[in-house]
Amino acid sequence: KESSINTEDIHISLLTCAPGEPIYTLFGHTAIRIKVSNQNIDRVYNYGLFNFNTPNFIFRFTLGETDYRLGATTYLNFIAEYEYYNRKVWEQTLNLTFEEKKELIHLLDENYKPENRTYRYNFLYDNCSTKPRDIISQSIKGTIQYKGGIDETFRSIGHEYTKNQPWSKFGIDLCLGAPADKKITIEESMFAPIYLMDFYNDAIIIDSEGNQRPLIQETMIAFQPKNETIDTPSFFSPMLTFSLLFIFIAVLSFVGIKKKK
Repeated sequence: KESSINTEDIHISLLTCAPGEPIYTLFGHTAIRIKVSNQNIDRVYNYGLFNFNTPNFIFRFTLGETDYRLGATTYLNFIAEYEYYNRKVWEQTLNLTFEEKKELIHLLDENYKPENRTYRYNFLYDNCSTKPRDIISQSIKGTIQYKGGIDETFRSIGHEYTKNQPWSKFGIDLCLGAPADKKITIEESMFAPIYLMDFYNDAIIIDSEGNQRPLIQETMIAFQPKNETIDTPSFFSPMLTFSLLFIFIAVLSFVGIKKKK
């Protein structure tokens, strides 16, 4: 019952998960944890559910033509998945008022209704990281101000996370095209979960009366892998593969010319 809950009973945090190896995990992941201590509630809301069996999933993923949906599970089940895949998880406790916490829970519950769960995923503008950012901003009675600046493009951030995945880098570069080379804002950089986490660390909330408070109350590591895996670049990179293909065609062409064919 709401009347028996106070602000200390509600713990709301942002969970940020380290990148994995499949293309849909290369940039990491973000989720929101809701814990109500006196009601035995410990739930994680996750905007990253999809059907991998969708035809041409990888191609549609890079084009931003995949439908994702909001899912909810227990915190123990959520963290167990990342323990299984040996991926680090950070937890940032949000410094929200009681009214803001209630509003965020209300918005998540609304989003979780069957008719609202599904959304059209967009790799850069509407994904598992931007969705939590937007719903947290909506729940706050004021504005969030970020510290520092950024000198990045969508492509430069993409290259940061695909440096050891040359074929994923090639595919994403090909699909994103020239618009990915424009300078982006801090908010736009948050399509990458780690960037969202880093900018949240130093962000402040400014309420309608001008009062300031930190957005993040505490940061901790929810799961630390014993041995973090190190990706090794693929030998058959796009450059090598297409160079070999070019040489093969050049040899065939040369032989054809010599034989006047």
